[in-house]
Amino acid sequence: MGKVITAIVVDDEVNSRDTLVQMLSFDKDIQVLAKSENIDQAMQAIREHNPDILFLDIEMPGGSGFELLERLRKTPYNPAVIFITAYNQFAIKAIKYAAFDYLLKPIDLDDLVDTLDRYKVNIDRGSMQAKADKLLNYLPEFRKLKFSMRRGVIFIEPDEITWCEACGSYTILHFHSRKDEVVSVSLKDVESQMEGLPFLRVSRSAIINLKYLAGIDRRNKHCIVQKDDKTYRVPGTSSILKILESR
Repeated sequence: MGKVITAIVVDDEVNSRDTLVQMLSFDKDIQVLAKSENIDQAMQAIREHNPDILFLDIEMPGGSGFELLERLRKTPYNPAVIFITAYNQFAIKAIKYAAFDYLLKPIDLDDLVDTLDRYKVNIDRGSMQAKADKLLNYLPEFRKLKFSMRRGVIFIEPDEITWCEACGSYTILHFHSRKDEVVSVSLKDVESQMEGLPFLRVSRSAIINLKYLAGIDRRNKHCIVQKDDKTYRVPGTSSILKILESR
């Protein structure tokens, strides 16, 4: 190709970033302009370089690749997005559904070459917006949440959670169909995973699932959260309660 294709690599794992950049160096048509370890750095790099391709890891602390895609929808930048993921059946299903390309970790050089060849033959930067809309509209219903625990990692369907309770630097997840779980992340980090889902932070110490909001006790400043035979009275701020009453 005559034109150099510019790229940015976004991955929180330094070895993964460096390995991909090294693999891309074998293609003389590709120029990597920046490496980012989180979505805030990535947005800054995108504004600075306006790349042709964004190699985007899905699961990163501080914000997922899907959240970065959500931010991109609100900007004039329109890179071709190639997702990078460890094997995750849901993520791959969603990506295929929206017709994005993807690479599985650990990245195979032949797969990378095939992906770049497809890009070079079918350069279509104008389609990213439509693909992003399709993917992000698909995610809320089918996305599983992933949280770290002392014994490993837990994957959760959002509808299983009735509410979340801060416990220092940990969070208690309350479920309607099984026992509660304590995850090794703060309530703020839990909230960041729930972007685009029907959850609301009602106080410094609580997030509720709006699907199960059954009432508001204005006098005692409580949200009444109910699912099946379980009812919770979750403290909320006056301002949030007013917003909920006006919905």
